[in-house]
Amino acid sequence: MTRSQKGKESTLVFPDCPSAAEIAAGVRAGRETATAACDAALGRIAETEPAVRAWCHLDAAEAEDRARGIDAAGPRGLLAGVPVAVKDIIDTADQPTENGTPLDKGRRPRADATVVSRLRAAGALILGKTVTTELACGAANATRNPHALSRTPGGSSSGSAATVAAGGVPLALGTQTAGSVVRPANFCGVWGMKPSFGAIPRTGVTRLSRTLDHVGVLAGSVQDVALGIDAISGDDGVDQACTGRAPTRLAAALALPLGRPRLAFIGQPAWEEVEPDAVAALEAAAGACDAEPITLGSPFDEAAAVHLGIMRREIAHALSPWYERGTADLSDTIRTHIEAGREIDADGYLALLDAADAMRRAFEHAMRPFDAALTPAAPGAAPEGLAFTGSRAQTMLWTMLGVPAVNVPVLTVDGLPLGLQVVGRFGADATTLRAAAWCAGRLQEAGE
Repeated sequence: MTRSQKGKESTLVFPDCPSAAEIAAGVRAGRETATAACDAALGRIAETEPAVRAWCHLDAAEAEDRARGIDAAGPRGLLAGVPVAVKDIIDTADQPTENGTPLDKGRRPRADATVVSRLRAAGALILGKTVTTELACGAANATRNPHALSRTPGGSSSGSAATVAAGGVPLALGTQTAGSVVRPANFCGVWGMKPSFGAIPRTGVTRLSRTLDHVGVLAGSVQDVALGIDAISGDDGVDQACTGRAPTRLAAALALPLGRPRLAFIGQPAWEEVEPDAVAALEAAAGACDAEPITLGSPFDEAAAVHLGIMRREIAHALSPWYERGTADLSDTIRTHIEAGREIDADGYLALLDAADAMRRAFEHAMRPFDAALTPAAPGAAPEGLAFTGSRAQTMLWTMLGVPAVNVPVLTVDGLPLGLQVVGRFGADATTLRAAAWCAGRLQEAGE
């Protein structure tokens, strides 16, 4: 059984993909095996991968061997037998991690990233590695949007979003330093969540920015997002950003009845960038969800510049090894980030951190009457072309604040996906995800 794409510009047909929850329940109950789930995923991917190009490492024989190992060990765990895609800046000891750059071609990490170890402990099958933009902040690579093959899937978690959208796997890992989970989720029409800063350890993930990097999850359903984050969250004793953080219990929170949340509607940042058809769809969605329009105050006027400055200064430090050993092999985008970041001195960098802290306090104050806020995830549907992965202006503020952000894939413009972004207070991940699930239900009812 297949389902047609939403867009009008692609002839691709998406195979149906069972949810992670369904696969895991079947494997744990003995109705299915990890090997069967693996073979089914490989078959679905084979249908669309020549067009979508979401995977940079996918060896069927290796994947089947890993699946048989799960079956032999006795399938158990929250994600028993579930095929999962992992973005290619996240270390896997048994597969290459090449960071989307020729400078790391053939790189084999010595150990799994914490999140990969936790997925394996939960019974998941790490099926393969998905395409990222260059070092997760540079030039786009080969992936195309399944809904419209001439359009970008977004970045930098391009392959993870695209393979979920195309029905390859139910669950994928991504990362976000500006908008790299929420934006591709928006363009590809899937659920995506960047939880609060420090909820998920980044040990074994190629670092761009000490204060901005997040690991997130992309999936075909809100329940699968919750399962994925629950499996990989919590202090690992290495990433200091996670110190003292308990694992999330998002799946349990979603299982409770969803009451009407108190919602704000925030056009900022960069509402002026949002395209007219997207403005109409987002305003209608806010009205259907009874969200109260609010405007953030003056501390947020320079949010884009503050985020960019912090990101560039920290990228200049984190990516200096790549710059020193292969400047000519890096894209203009990477070189610009590094060279501009090196121009920011210590006083300037500390001033930027102070400005970000002021915005965090101001946002916490603004959100006191509300459970969550609705805001754009991007200016509109995926842009035409593959070189530009889309504006980050609608996501970078929430990344800098470190608050939870969820893409809710319920809207369309001209037949292409348009996400509704739901953001919440720092640490209120369960409340934010529950609000996102409620909005999805409300908007689906309104559209019937």
